[in-house]
Amino acid sequence: MASLVLASSSQYRKMLLANIGIQVDTHAPDIDETPFANESPTALSLRLAEQKAHKVAAELEKVNNDTIIIGSDQVALVQTDASPQLLGKPGTFENAVNQLMACQGKQVSFYTALCLHQPSASKTITQVDETRVFFRHNSEAAIRAYVDKEQPLDCAGSFKSEGLGVLLFDKIESRDPNSLIGLPIMLLNELLGAHFDTDLLAMAAQ
Repeated sequence: MASLVLASSSQYRKMLLANIGIQVDTHAPDIDETPFANESPTALSLRLAEQKAHKVAAELEKVNNDTIIIGSDQVALVQTDASPQLLGKPGTFENAVNQLMACQGKQVSFYTALCLHQPSASKTITQVDETRVFFRHNSEAAIRAYVDKEQPLDCAGSFKSEGLGVLLFDKIESRDPNSLIGLPIMLLNELLGAHFDTDLLAMAAQ
């Protein structure tokens, strides 16, 4: 059975795997996440997920032959009145409020990319999962109260859909609710089975 390494410092991605009984080592990749000129959200998320996986593979002193490194990245896009706007991690209270205010009454697309890299086989598989979030109209006072309560400052889009943030939406269209939190578990299991002869259910049941 393959061993998994998560190329991420995200507590949310590690938690999603732990929730299904998969414990993984994590390594934080230090990469430049600046978008290229005219780079699409899909291309950006795929490129960064792959860079993370390859960066961690290069930094690990020893990788077992069966080790699969998981890279993931999420890019959010909202169509504002002026132009499309990428939504990253806000970092500050005011940035979070501004992001959420820009999303009111709008559809926001989240592109969560997944890269599986097995150094011993020189094999890399990448794919992206899209989630569409439809925001309600909320007052600025309600938005500020939400950000103060949940402090989603390290979350792309400035909300936690697994928590109080779900009340900001009218609906969510997604194959897998885990994708919005940061890691498409269903897609991960699909790609592991199709390309690496590995099954998460069997791994968790060990």
